Amino acid sequence: MMMEQVLEKKLNVTRQLEKETSQVVTLKDILSRSGQVATNVSGILDSFEHRLARLETTILPLYQQTGNLQRRQRNTEKTLQELDYVISFYNVAGQVEGTVRERPSSVGVPQYLEAMNRLAEACRYFEQNNPQSVEIENVTTLFEAGTDALSKEFRDELKKYQKPVPPVVTLELLDEEELSEDTISGVELVPPGVREDLRAIATWLDKHSNTDRLTVYAKLRSNALSQSLQALRDHQRASSIERGGTPGSLNSPGPIRARVGKIDTTPKSRTQKISNRANRMLHEAIKGQLRSRRQATTPGAAGEDCLEDSDVEIYLNQVTALHRLAFAELLLAQQLVPADRVTRTFELILRDPMDQLVAEGESLAGQARRSVGRGDHQAVLSVLAMLRHVTSMQPEYDRLLTNCQTSIRSKFAAIISMLQETCVKALEGFVESVKSDGERALPKDGTVHEVTSNALIFTEQLLEYASTLSPMLQRDQSLSAALANLPRGLDQNLLAKALLGAYIKRVLVNLGLALVSRSESYSDTTLRSIFRLNNYHYILKTLQNSELLNLVALVEPQCDKMYNDQIMEQKKLYSQSWSKVLHYLNHEDVPISVIQAGKLRDKDRQLIKDKFSGFNKEMEEMCRVQRSYSIPDRELCVSLKRDNMEYILPKYQVFYDKYVNVAFTKNTEKYVKYSPADVSTMIDKFFDVAA
Repeated sequence: MMMEQVLEKKLNVTRQLEKETSQVVTLKDILSRSGQVATNVSGILDSFEHRLARLETTILPLYQQTGNLQRRQRNTEKTLQELDYVISFYNVAGQVEGTVRERPSSVGVPQYLEAMNRLAEACRYFEQNNPQSVEIENVTTLFEAGTDALSKEFRDELKKYQKPVPPVVTLELLDEEELSEDTISGVELVPPGVREDLRAIATWLDKHSNTDRLTVYAKLRSNALSQSLQALRDHQRASSIERGGTPGSLNSPGPIRARVGKIDTTPKSRTQKISNRANRMLHEAIKGQLRSRRQATTPGAAGEDCLEDSDVEIYLNQVTALHRLAFAELLLAQQLVPADRVTRTFELILRDPMDQLVAEGESLAGQARRSVGRGDHQAVLSVLAMLRHVTSMQPEYDRLLTNCQTSIRSKFAAIISMLQETCVKALEGFVESVKSDGERALPKDGTVHEVTSNALIFTEQLLEYASTLSPMLQRDQSLSAALANLPRGLDQNLLAKALLGAYIKRVLVNLGLALVSRSESYSDTTLRSIFRLNNYHYILKTLQNSELLNLVALVEPQCDKMYNDQIMEQKKLYSQSWSKVLHYLNHEDVPISVIQAGKLRDKDRQLIKDKFSGFNKEMEEMCRVQRSYSIPDRELCVSLKRDNMEYILPKYQVFYDKYVNVAFTKNTEKYVKYSPADVSTMIDKFFDVAA
């Protein structure tokens, strides 16, 4: 069994070996055929490589020759282009001469500028490449002629529209509270179509011309702006005359009220309505100095170099109008001038009108100073009206001139500084004048002194300028020190009132000293008391009837009490005028027992006669004298008469009742001339020269 297994196993191995041998023979055959294929492919590749080498040897020279020909073609084409480019410069003069010799506006500004650009390019070419060429002279000459034509066109077009803005349009602008491009659209300085041409010309000239044409633009527009302002001035002066007066007739408040009152009742033209609207706007700015401007004018000064209210009104209009029209000029410059040149051009436009505005302000301030020097301190109210308006306009000017040089911005600030300096000197001068004016002749009747009424009128008119005066009054250390007792952190409005109150207190103190000093020259002590009483009462009543007392009370809380005490003191001194009359009513009386017994001695009868005679004489004299005294305030006059009656009549009534029925004389009418009712009537005639 085992042998069979071995034989079978051996047989399997033999079969496997035969199979493997067969496979080896097959593999060798395959390898033989593969080697033959590789030999054949290698021969093919070698043949292809030889053919490629022969092809390269044949094609490469041809390729190189073709490349050379292409480069030559490109060079030729470029040369032809350059020749055409150069030839075009030699032909440009002839091609554009017809256009350049015409006016730019006749051929169209864009077409004209296109021709000028070609000339400019030709000029640059010849200057850089062939400066000796004859053609350069032709091109340059034509270019200069075209440049001159553009400059002339620019200048002529600007001059064509260099017309002043109608005053009616300017007055409409004054009535605008907020300024914007929309509100300014009614001012057409240059038509839109013309603006585009002018902008293109200006840009071209700025780039190609050595001459600064924008300076020409600025000068022409500056002149137009000045003409617009002058037209407004002339219009206002003419309107003033048409209203029925001279250019200075606005000094009286009457014409102002009449002019405003007729706005809604009388048909007017559009121009008049607009003018009235502007007048109403500015009337608020000058109303304080209109009320009594001429009341305190020094006699004889009216015909001299006075500051007229109409001039002030015109100036206030000029300040606002310049701002409005300058804004319009800025918008125009932004449309016509290259962006990087707008600010400089705008500065040149504003320079002369701003100088004129400063000069006008200085002239008016000078007139005010001369008026103050002559004693017309009311003129400072005009300056305050100007200062208030100019100060209110300063933020708008600051915004308008934001990008301008300091030299331009400082011009407007210079106006404010100059007006403030004028006001400061005028206010200081007013205090001094209160002292010196007290030396004027005293009123013979003891009425209110002119310096008192003038001082109170002036200080009352300062009330509406408290905020305007505040920066100037703060410079005075003594006035600022007067506010030391006030709480810190006061709002600006209350601070301004307190400073003005301190100034008014200074005026009142100097006024009081002047009145006391000057009244000492009265030889009649009663008249002296009447004079002081009149003035103190007038001062107190004016303070109480206005805002003055509230302002002064901020720095002097006892102000009204002080004046009441002075009034009471003067009344007491005045009552001493009855001393001579009372002498006959109080001294050496006849005993009542003697009168009741009817046993009068001759001595007693004579005493009674002397009493009645003396009383009659002194009463008549007192009535005569005191009728010549003046107490212009009715309330004070009535109260003083009442005080006199209450002081004298009871005493005289007792005296009269005691002796009227006593038989001390046979000629009773000679001695008993006045009953208590008669004495009352006599007292009632005091202070009335016509009684």
